[in-house]
Amino acid sequence: MILVDVTLRDGGYVNGHSWSGEQAAAIVSACVEAQIPYCEVGYFRPRRHDTDGAQLPTASCPPDYLRRLRADHSGVTLVAMAHAADVELTDYARLADAGVGLVRLPAAITVLPKLGPHVEAAHQAGMKVTINLIRVSELAPSDIVRATKFATSFEVDAYYLADSNGSLFPEDVDRLITSVRETTEIPLGFHAHDGLSLAFINSLTARKAGCEYLDASLNGMGKGGGNLSLELIAGYLRAREGAPFGMTPLSHAAAAVLRPWRGDDVMARCESIASSLLDINLDSIKAMRAADNGGELVSLVDDPARHGVPVGTP
Repeated sequence: MILVDVTLRDGGYVNGHSWSGEQAAAIVSACVEAQIPYCEVGYFRPRRHDTDGAQLPTASCPPDYLRRLRADHSGVTLVAMAHAADVELTDYARLADAGVGLVRLPAAITVLPKLGPHVEAAHQAGMKVTINLIRVSELAPSDIVRATKFATSFEVDAYYLADSNGSLFPEDVDRLITSVRETTEIPLGFHAHDGLSLAFINSLTARKAGCEYLDASLNGMGKGGGNLSLELIAGYLRAREGAPFGMTPLSHAAAAVLRPWRGDDVMARCESIASSLLDINLDSIKAMRAADNGGELVSLVDDPARHGVPVGTP
């Protein structure tokens, strides 16, 4: 399972892309420590570098911002999202030179047929490329099949289905991903929104139906109803399947960086996730904290044997 952190890009809708360079670096560092392989660090809008690149670096991804992140965080692939309307074909080489390894091209069904040259230019620059089909809940099955054929012909490295409106139910996700999986052999990804509190189960459903990539953000911070919680999906995969992801560094980063927008209860929410994943009751939690001088529950997900909690506990 490949997880992609989208906090800086999708979470930017919540705070007007006002992340500082230090906050961005803290989030990328947490991804490195938690072994999250991809971190999306913003939108690539080269025509806006001189306008807001210094004040709002995640809104346009100026080269200096990207190079600083790349120099300090070699353990993660930097990701940028680029609307074709904002980028000239020659810009992709500049993006790769600044340290980005994966570019994601969001597209409505009307835009997607025009993306072939952009995919080719990004590939020639040495980057991986995904196409993210947006607002899939609004599309007819025939449109989704047509879009899939375009993505396949462009030979993208992954093809995403984005529940932009947060409107899909698990049965919708299963039907959608299954039909696309039957149409292409390209790796698939799913981008959930949590307007109906279904981002987690929808993402698990997408994975079961054949998705290899899942998007998530710290504390689920994102547009509209938010995204899949990165701490939750990483903790779930660690606790239930022994995946290498670390919940502790993600929880610490979320509590520290997101406080201006999420308040002081972020760590409490992360600990609630941890106790539920490991099926620990309140009395046991009190006893553990007493024995460990108030140690954090999230650490039990990363090191369950420390308190005799077996990996894979239902």
